[in-house]
Amino acid sequence: MKKTILSLFCVLALCLGLLPTTALAAAPSGQELYVGGVQISSTGYWTTGDDGTVTSAGATQPGDSYIHYDADTNTLTLHNATIQKELHSDLFISGSAIGVINQSGDAELNIQLEGSNKIEEVTQGLSMGIYVYSSGGGAALNIKGNGTLVLNSNYETIQVIGSNGNAALSIENAKVTATSSYGFGLTVQSGSSETSSASLTVDGGSLTATAQSSNVSGIRLRSGTGETGDGTPTVTVSNNASVRANGSAGGITSNSSTGIQYETGGNATGGIVFDGKNGTVYGTVELQDDLEIGKDESLTIGKGASLTAVSYTHLRAHETAANL
Repeated sequence: MKKTILSLFCVLALCLGLLPTTALAAAPSGQELYVGGVQISSTGYWTTGDDGTVTSAGATQPGDSYIHYDADTNTLTLHNATIQKELHSDLFISGSAIGVINQSGDAELNIQLEGSNKIEEVTQGLSMGIYVYSSGGGAALNIKGNGTLVLNSNYETIQVIGSNGNAALSIENAKVTATSSYGFGLTVQSGSSETSSASLTVDGGSLTATAQSSNVSGIRLRSGTGETGDGTPTVTVSNNASVRANGSAGGITSNSSTGIQYETGGNATGGIVFDGKNGTVYGTVELQDDLEIGKDESLTIGKGASLTAVSYTHLRAHETAANL
């Protein structure tokens, strides 16, 4: 009998170990999603034409260059897709190529990247790229996958705003490049409460955010809408991730009275953050082949951090100016 009970416990433990640690959920009640000016509320496929028109393909997967939405997991998949049109409405997210809004609760979206994807319009330009906004709760945007996403807009490329809660942007494995002509590169803004947080997490991927105009920064982390806020913004890099932020007003800026906290989230490996031309290594990092350090940039190894490179010649090949 004891052996039987022990065997049952072992089987149960094995089954629990096979379960996923996290499960994606459907969109919060009251949320609306728009892609290329078209509202999407149910599972299906869409294509984008040469003129940027988003057209429903129903339940049939197109051959290539398509958009798919899974309502059960609130996941929008971009498969070699190009989004060129923005939303025109009286909603607060008007002007966005991908817009999420919830006026009564949290606003959330998961984006899965497959292949090469773009959000841009080369003739007149898009006002905004991705905008996740909640007026009644928190906001979260999660971008993952092995694909790439290039965003070009006139105003902000990515905005995640939770007016009455936390605001979080996370990137996992994906490579995201965001360039704004006149506004901030990207903004993550939480509510004004000191318990609310604005966070940026890059795990195993890369993020490059550039603001080309004057008096703006590449990445802006805000607590509330005032000149100063009580929340604590965080930037977390892990799994050899890299973050680059460039802007005339600074690479990464915040209105927080406590300043930005940089961390690795307790992961075994960390990442590199470039705040303008000044890079800092956080945690244990292995220099990646696709990471180039310009001769006018500096790289500092933070306290308790370490950087492993293939060789010194590898660093010189990239014309590195590093404080190693």
